[in-house]
Amino acid sequence: MNRKLRSAALLVAAPTALCLNLVATGPASASAHAALACTTAGPIEINGFAFNPAQVFAGQSSTADLITTNCTNTSVTTSEQWTGQWISLSGTGFPAGCPVIDPFIRSATYAPGQELAENTTYLVPAACQATELAVTVRISVGAGTPGVTATAYLKIEHVTPVS
Repeated sequence: MNRKLRSAALLVAAPTALCLNLVATGPASASAHAALACTTAGPIEINGFAFNPAQVFAGQSSTADLITTNCTNTSVTTSEQWTGQWISLSGTGFPAGCPVIDPFIRSATYAPGQELAENTTYLVPAACQATELAVTVRISVGAGTPGVTATAYLKIEHVTPVS
C-alpha cells in the first residue's frame, strides 16, 4: 500500500453525509509561475492530499483536502474518481459495522497554471470497527495523457471500556 502521502482518510457513512467543495485559488495570470513550479510530467500535479483532522473517533467526521495544479499554459478539464476502503486491524476482511463506500466521479476545469483546492467530508459511522480508511483519488485528463493518483489515510480510534 502506498503510504507516501499518508495522512488521514475519512469514512463515509452515507452518500448524504458527503460534502464536496471546489475552490479555485490563485489568479489565472499566475499561470507561468505555477507551471514552472510543477515537477510532474503530466498536466496536473497533486500538491497535497490529507485529512483534517488526521485522526478521529468512530462517530466523528473529517475532511479530505486535495490541492492540485494545472502545470500547463492551457485550460484543462479533468475527471476525478474518488474511492474509499475500510481497513481492519487484521488487514483482512471487511470490518464489521462499516458501510460500502461507492466511488464517485467529478470533473474540474482549470485555467492555465491554476491551483485548485477541493475537499470532501466523510463521516465515520459509530458502529464501524475499521482502524483506518484509505481514500484514493485518480485524476485523468484524457486518453494518452498521464494521470495522477494519491491516497490519504484516516486513523480511526475506538473507545475501550475501562474494567
